[in-house]
Amino acid sequence: MDQRDLEKLVKKCAAGDRQAQHRFFQKYGPYVKGVVRKYFKSTDQADDAFIKAMFKILTNIDQLEKTSSLFGWMRRIAVNESLMELRSIKINEDLEDVSEYETELETRQQQDMDLEIVHRAIESLPEGYRRVFNLYEIDGFKHREIADILDISINTSKSQLIMAKKRLREKLLELGFREDQSSDLKSNKPSKN
Repeated sequence: MDQRDLEKLVKKCAAGDRQAQHRFFQKYGPYVKGVVRKYFKSTDQADDAFIKAMFKILTNIDQLEKTSSLFGWMRRIAVNESLMELRSIKINEDLEDVSEYETELETRQQQDMDLEIVHRAIESLPEGYRRVFNLYEIDGFKHREIADILDISINTSKSQLIMAKKRLREKLLELGFREDQSSDLKSNKPSKN
């Protein structure tokens, strides 16, 4: 869909055109669902957050300033709705402050890996670790933004990421990846404050 067609579609959606909203949902729903899905173990919870995110997108589409920023705008809404859904089901108990641990920051594994195995490993992380990992590594938020979104300190965000990566490496080793494969997870990459 070119920029002009997208602008027309957005205007029709903002005007309440049901057919346009249906087309928009069909075209961009899979993207939003992909963003939401990684925050939940349960498909039902993910579906709830997805529907809420799409509703918010379609009811607030008139606030989209530039259609060129559509994907970033939808992503932010999807992430916020996912986190609100998680808060509503009271899963904050494992979001612990482990800032006293100083370990080396690690980056994503460089080798091609089976995405399903990686997805399962990420799903096995405690909720707090998984949220910070997804926000930082997958969605590209900085620690300051994550701290604001989750209402935690920047140090907690950093330590949650460190612990998430440590647990993720352990899980991948448990699932059969050799130590020399997972050593690619280590890097001296500077943090994105």
